[in-house]
Amino acid sequence: MRIARSSARFPTILLAALLPHRYIGDAFLRQNIPTGINHAIQQPQILVAPLRLKRGGTKKKKVRGNTITVNKLAFRNYEVLEKWEAGISLLGTEVKSIRDGKMNIRDGFIKPNKNGRSCQLMNVHIGKHATAGEFFQHEERRPRDLLMHKQEARRLLQKTDRMPGMTVVPLKAYWNEQNKVKFEIGLCRGKNVRDKREDIKAREDKRDTNRMIKNFNSL
Repeated sequence: MRIARSSARFPTILLAALLPHRYIGDAFLRQNIPTGINHAIQQPQILVAPLRLKRGGTKKKKVRGNTITVNKLAFRNYEVLEKWEAGISLLGTEVKSIRDGKMNIRDGFIKPNKNGRSCQLMNVHIGKHATAGEFFQHEERRPRDLLMHKQEARRLLQKTDRMPGMTVVPLKAYWNEQNKVKFEIGLCRGKNVRDKREDIKAREDKRDTNRMIKNFNSL
């Protein structure tokens, strides 16, 4: 009779063997294995994975470089006198193209309006977005309004009109903390050939000095 009772409860043991390991424990096996066949069945060693709970809080953003592009040609051909930070009005496809690295500010310049209330970014190339339709595309070199205060725009207009040889060029484009595109613009004056040669000589001297210091420290 004991064997009949054991065979009646034997499907319960098979059910316990088919369940996932997190629902099976030593206590479950002890309760469902008949006492008459405990010596005949060897209890398996079950490894239970530890339970890991996630901590609450805000999701951390991925760390990435803020700089989008730098106008190296401007630093070579111009002498930067003053710098400003300015926002820019962009379309959705333009922002997506900038994220893909399709912006070139090498030939760009800033044109203050005659009323002195705003400025426009001219001749900056932003490539078309790859997956957008032709109807939603933007012009690659269209004039784009800069977001500046009226006092700053009026100051740029006065300095470019009154002082000959002065121009305003974009120096750098980057993302700010709110993931918005910002431009660093500069009031620049053109260099002559002599100034360019002096800058090249100073840069080479600085490079040689750093190389000598590095070699001395490595000894």
